[in-house]
Amino acid sequence: MEQSWTAFWARVSDGFHQALFPFRAVAEALGGHPSDIQIWCFLCGVFFLALVGVQSYGDIMLKRRGVLATGKVVGIDKSGDGPDTPVIEFADRLGTTWRFESHLPVNGTTRNVGAPVDVMYDPLHPKRAREVGRPLMKAIHLVVWYAVVAGLMALAFWPGFISD
Repeated sequence: MEQSWTAFWARVSDGFHQALFPFRAVAEALGGHPSDIQIWCFLCGVFFLALVGVQSYGDIMLKRRGVLATGKVVGIDKSGDGPDTPVIEFADRLGTTWRFESHLPVNGTTRNVGAPVDVMYDPLHPKRAREVGRPLMKAIHLVVWYAVVAGLMALAFWPGFISD
């Protein structure tokens, strides 16, 4: 039984190694010789950077042209492994109703369905909306995600830090 597990994981490991061939070829063409783990850290770092970059771009656009509205909590999303988050609904200037899930965990204000919430949204793209307030929680959220990206990139580019 142990031999079949060892053989299975050897095939899985080889498959992951083969999947990295294009990235390894590019790195070697640029003069690098990264390990598989370093390549995976780089790819995960780029993926998370894209996610955080989109979030940051949305925040910048809201600071530039955001409009305030009053919304209400219409539900609590408990589906993820993380903390519960409020689902907020609001109406834009034209009266169209929009709904979004906050990326921040519920607090005393957003814990109850029907609770009023101040919302800022982009009038050109009303799907881009955020809760108003909670600057410390927003800052912590952003710092943690950028720290994850920085950590992954440090692991990816630190020569000899991770070896096969």
